[in-house]
Amino acid sequence: MSPPIFTKVRNTLKLLVTCLMPVLLNSCSAGNPATSGGATVLPESGLIHKKILCQNNPGKSYALYLPVLQKVKAVSADEQARVGSDSITSGLNTTGQQYPLIIAFDPHGDGALPLSLYKSLADKYGFILIGSNDSKNGLPGEEVRAIIASLMKEARTISTVDTSRVYLLGFSGGARVASMAAMYQVQAKGIICCGAGLAGSEQPALYKFDYFGLAGSADFNMNELLQLEEPLTRAGLRHFIRIFPGIHAWPPEKEMEDAFVWIVLNDIKDGSKTSDPVFMREIERMFDSRLAEAKKNRHYAEAADDCREAISFLDGLSGVDKYRNELSLIEATQEYKSQVANRIKVLKEEENEKQGFMQELQTENIAWWKDKIKKYNSGLKSDGSGGGAQNPEDTLKNKRLLAFLSLFCYMNANSAIAQQNELASIKIVSVYELADPQNPEPNYMRAILLARRSDDPAAVDQLKIAVAKGFADKQRLMGQAEFISMNSTTAWFDLLKTMK
Repeated sequence: MSPPIFTKVRNTLKLLVTCLMPVLLNSCSAGNPATSGGATVLPESGLIHKKILCQNNPGKSYALYLPVLQKVKAVSADEQARVGSDSITSGLNTTGQQYPLIIAFDPHGDGALPLSLYKSLADKYGFILIGSNDSKNGLPGEEVRAIIASLMKEARTISTVDTSRVYLLGFSGGARVASMAAMYQVQAKGIICCGAGLAGSEQPALYKFDYFGLAGSADFNMNELLQLEEPLTRAGLRHFIRIFPGIHAWPPEKEMEDAFVWIVLNDIKDGSKTSDPVFMREIERMFDSRLAEAKKNRHYAEAADDCREAISFLDGLSGVDKYRNELSLIEATQEYKSQVANRIKVLKEEENEKQGFMQELQTENIAWWKDKIKKYNSGLKSDGSGGGAQNPEDTLKNKRLLAFLSLFCYMNANSAIAQQNELASIKIVSVYELADPQNPEPNYMRAILLARRSDDPAAVDQLKIAVAKGFADKQRLMGQAEFISMNSTTAWFDLLKTMK
């Protein structure tokens, strides 16, 4: 069951949108469908093809998933032998029914990851999925624009793609890429943004689109999405923002399904898809069940949000008066008002805490930070879930603050290390590890600092800890300038053997 959307907070919080890309992306031009040597080459449906080279730009690639309901031609044995089993040159062009397309952007350039998470939804609702292998956090805006342009040109070569129903999907930094592309470069029908809001810009958007936002209740960017309610309404964009139990990560399939359902229902409203009475009854039963469960548990703010979601999804397709009436009754109760007031209070406290991190990171010592982080962790179980006697909303707030502090320390530690500020680096890395003890990055950073002191044994020990926590980027390890002196040692080779 999903926790409340906290719609009432939208007028109490300041809109904070972070710009990760330069503004004003150029609109890409349409092109003719391309072929490969005059022949049609189409991968097999029902399989994730991890690396397909863009025929218009072979230096770029993407992952592709065609739903199992689609009849397609398999790639020839000669073609697979030439480029490898999971790397196929594209030339996708066939006839038949057309399907909507979702282009996904992972913040780490793992195009196959979102496809693996949501391929069952693609089968169920009839979507073609593409995942960029090149778009990732930290790229210059010009390079991101080129990646998006290549993907859009490639999409036009897939004759089974309905180009009037292209959607962009992204998580975290990938969500900002998706939103920036939809505002300035791609005439997408809609976007699904997970774990981050819109990319910032001083320029008005060139295009309009539907917007579906998703964030975990323990995601440090949750507030950012909630604060979009009012500006999205002012902009006249059809939208919905959903909060689910979770952290800053790609949403689980069952949570993402709401986004797919919302898209399908909007397509029915817009006349691009035929209504199915059986499907509509299933959706109504889903909302009725959610509402009944929330009321049973006296989660009235959550029940109100279930009503709002039902109205957003079903209005214009079936009767929603029962949800409007139920919402009015719930909003009139004192328990609902108390729950919403408490959430507003908690969210304000959270923003104030975040604002204080910069100064505290500079002025407070490690003992102070240990005490502060210990308080954040009070009421949390060993797996990070809520527990103890603490107010559940406070527990979620503390989880979001710890996640935000982890990211905040990561950025500031990188900056301090790059500036050769050893004292600041040591302190920030220590706070980073306190805030996020299972993250291998603090140990990797500490290894860099130790290697700069020529303490190679201690540096290797920290790298061993990082590897034990899951660090597996051999390319980064081998290319780190501070570790070059260790490359020929036995300890170094032993370390490499332990990595996956």
